[in-house]
Amino acid sequence: MQDVFEKQNDERLLISVQEACRLTGVCEKTMRNLLYENNLQVRIGRRVMVNRKKLESWIDQNTKTNL
Repeated sequence: MQDVFEKQNDERLLISVQEACRLTGVCEKTMRNLLYENNLQVRIGRRVMVNRKKLESWIDQNTKTNL
């Protein structure tokens, strides 16, 4: 049953700011600034959500690799 729950979480389009912080290891203030500056947030009423695919794409585009 736990595997089903984890799979459903991975498929969600929007995640909370706190979940984005846990996934990236970034503090909440930094995450909120990053979301605002890069238009990665979605407002639903007063709630701020993170577009997971946009966040992942932003990370991929801004990750420097040394090959």
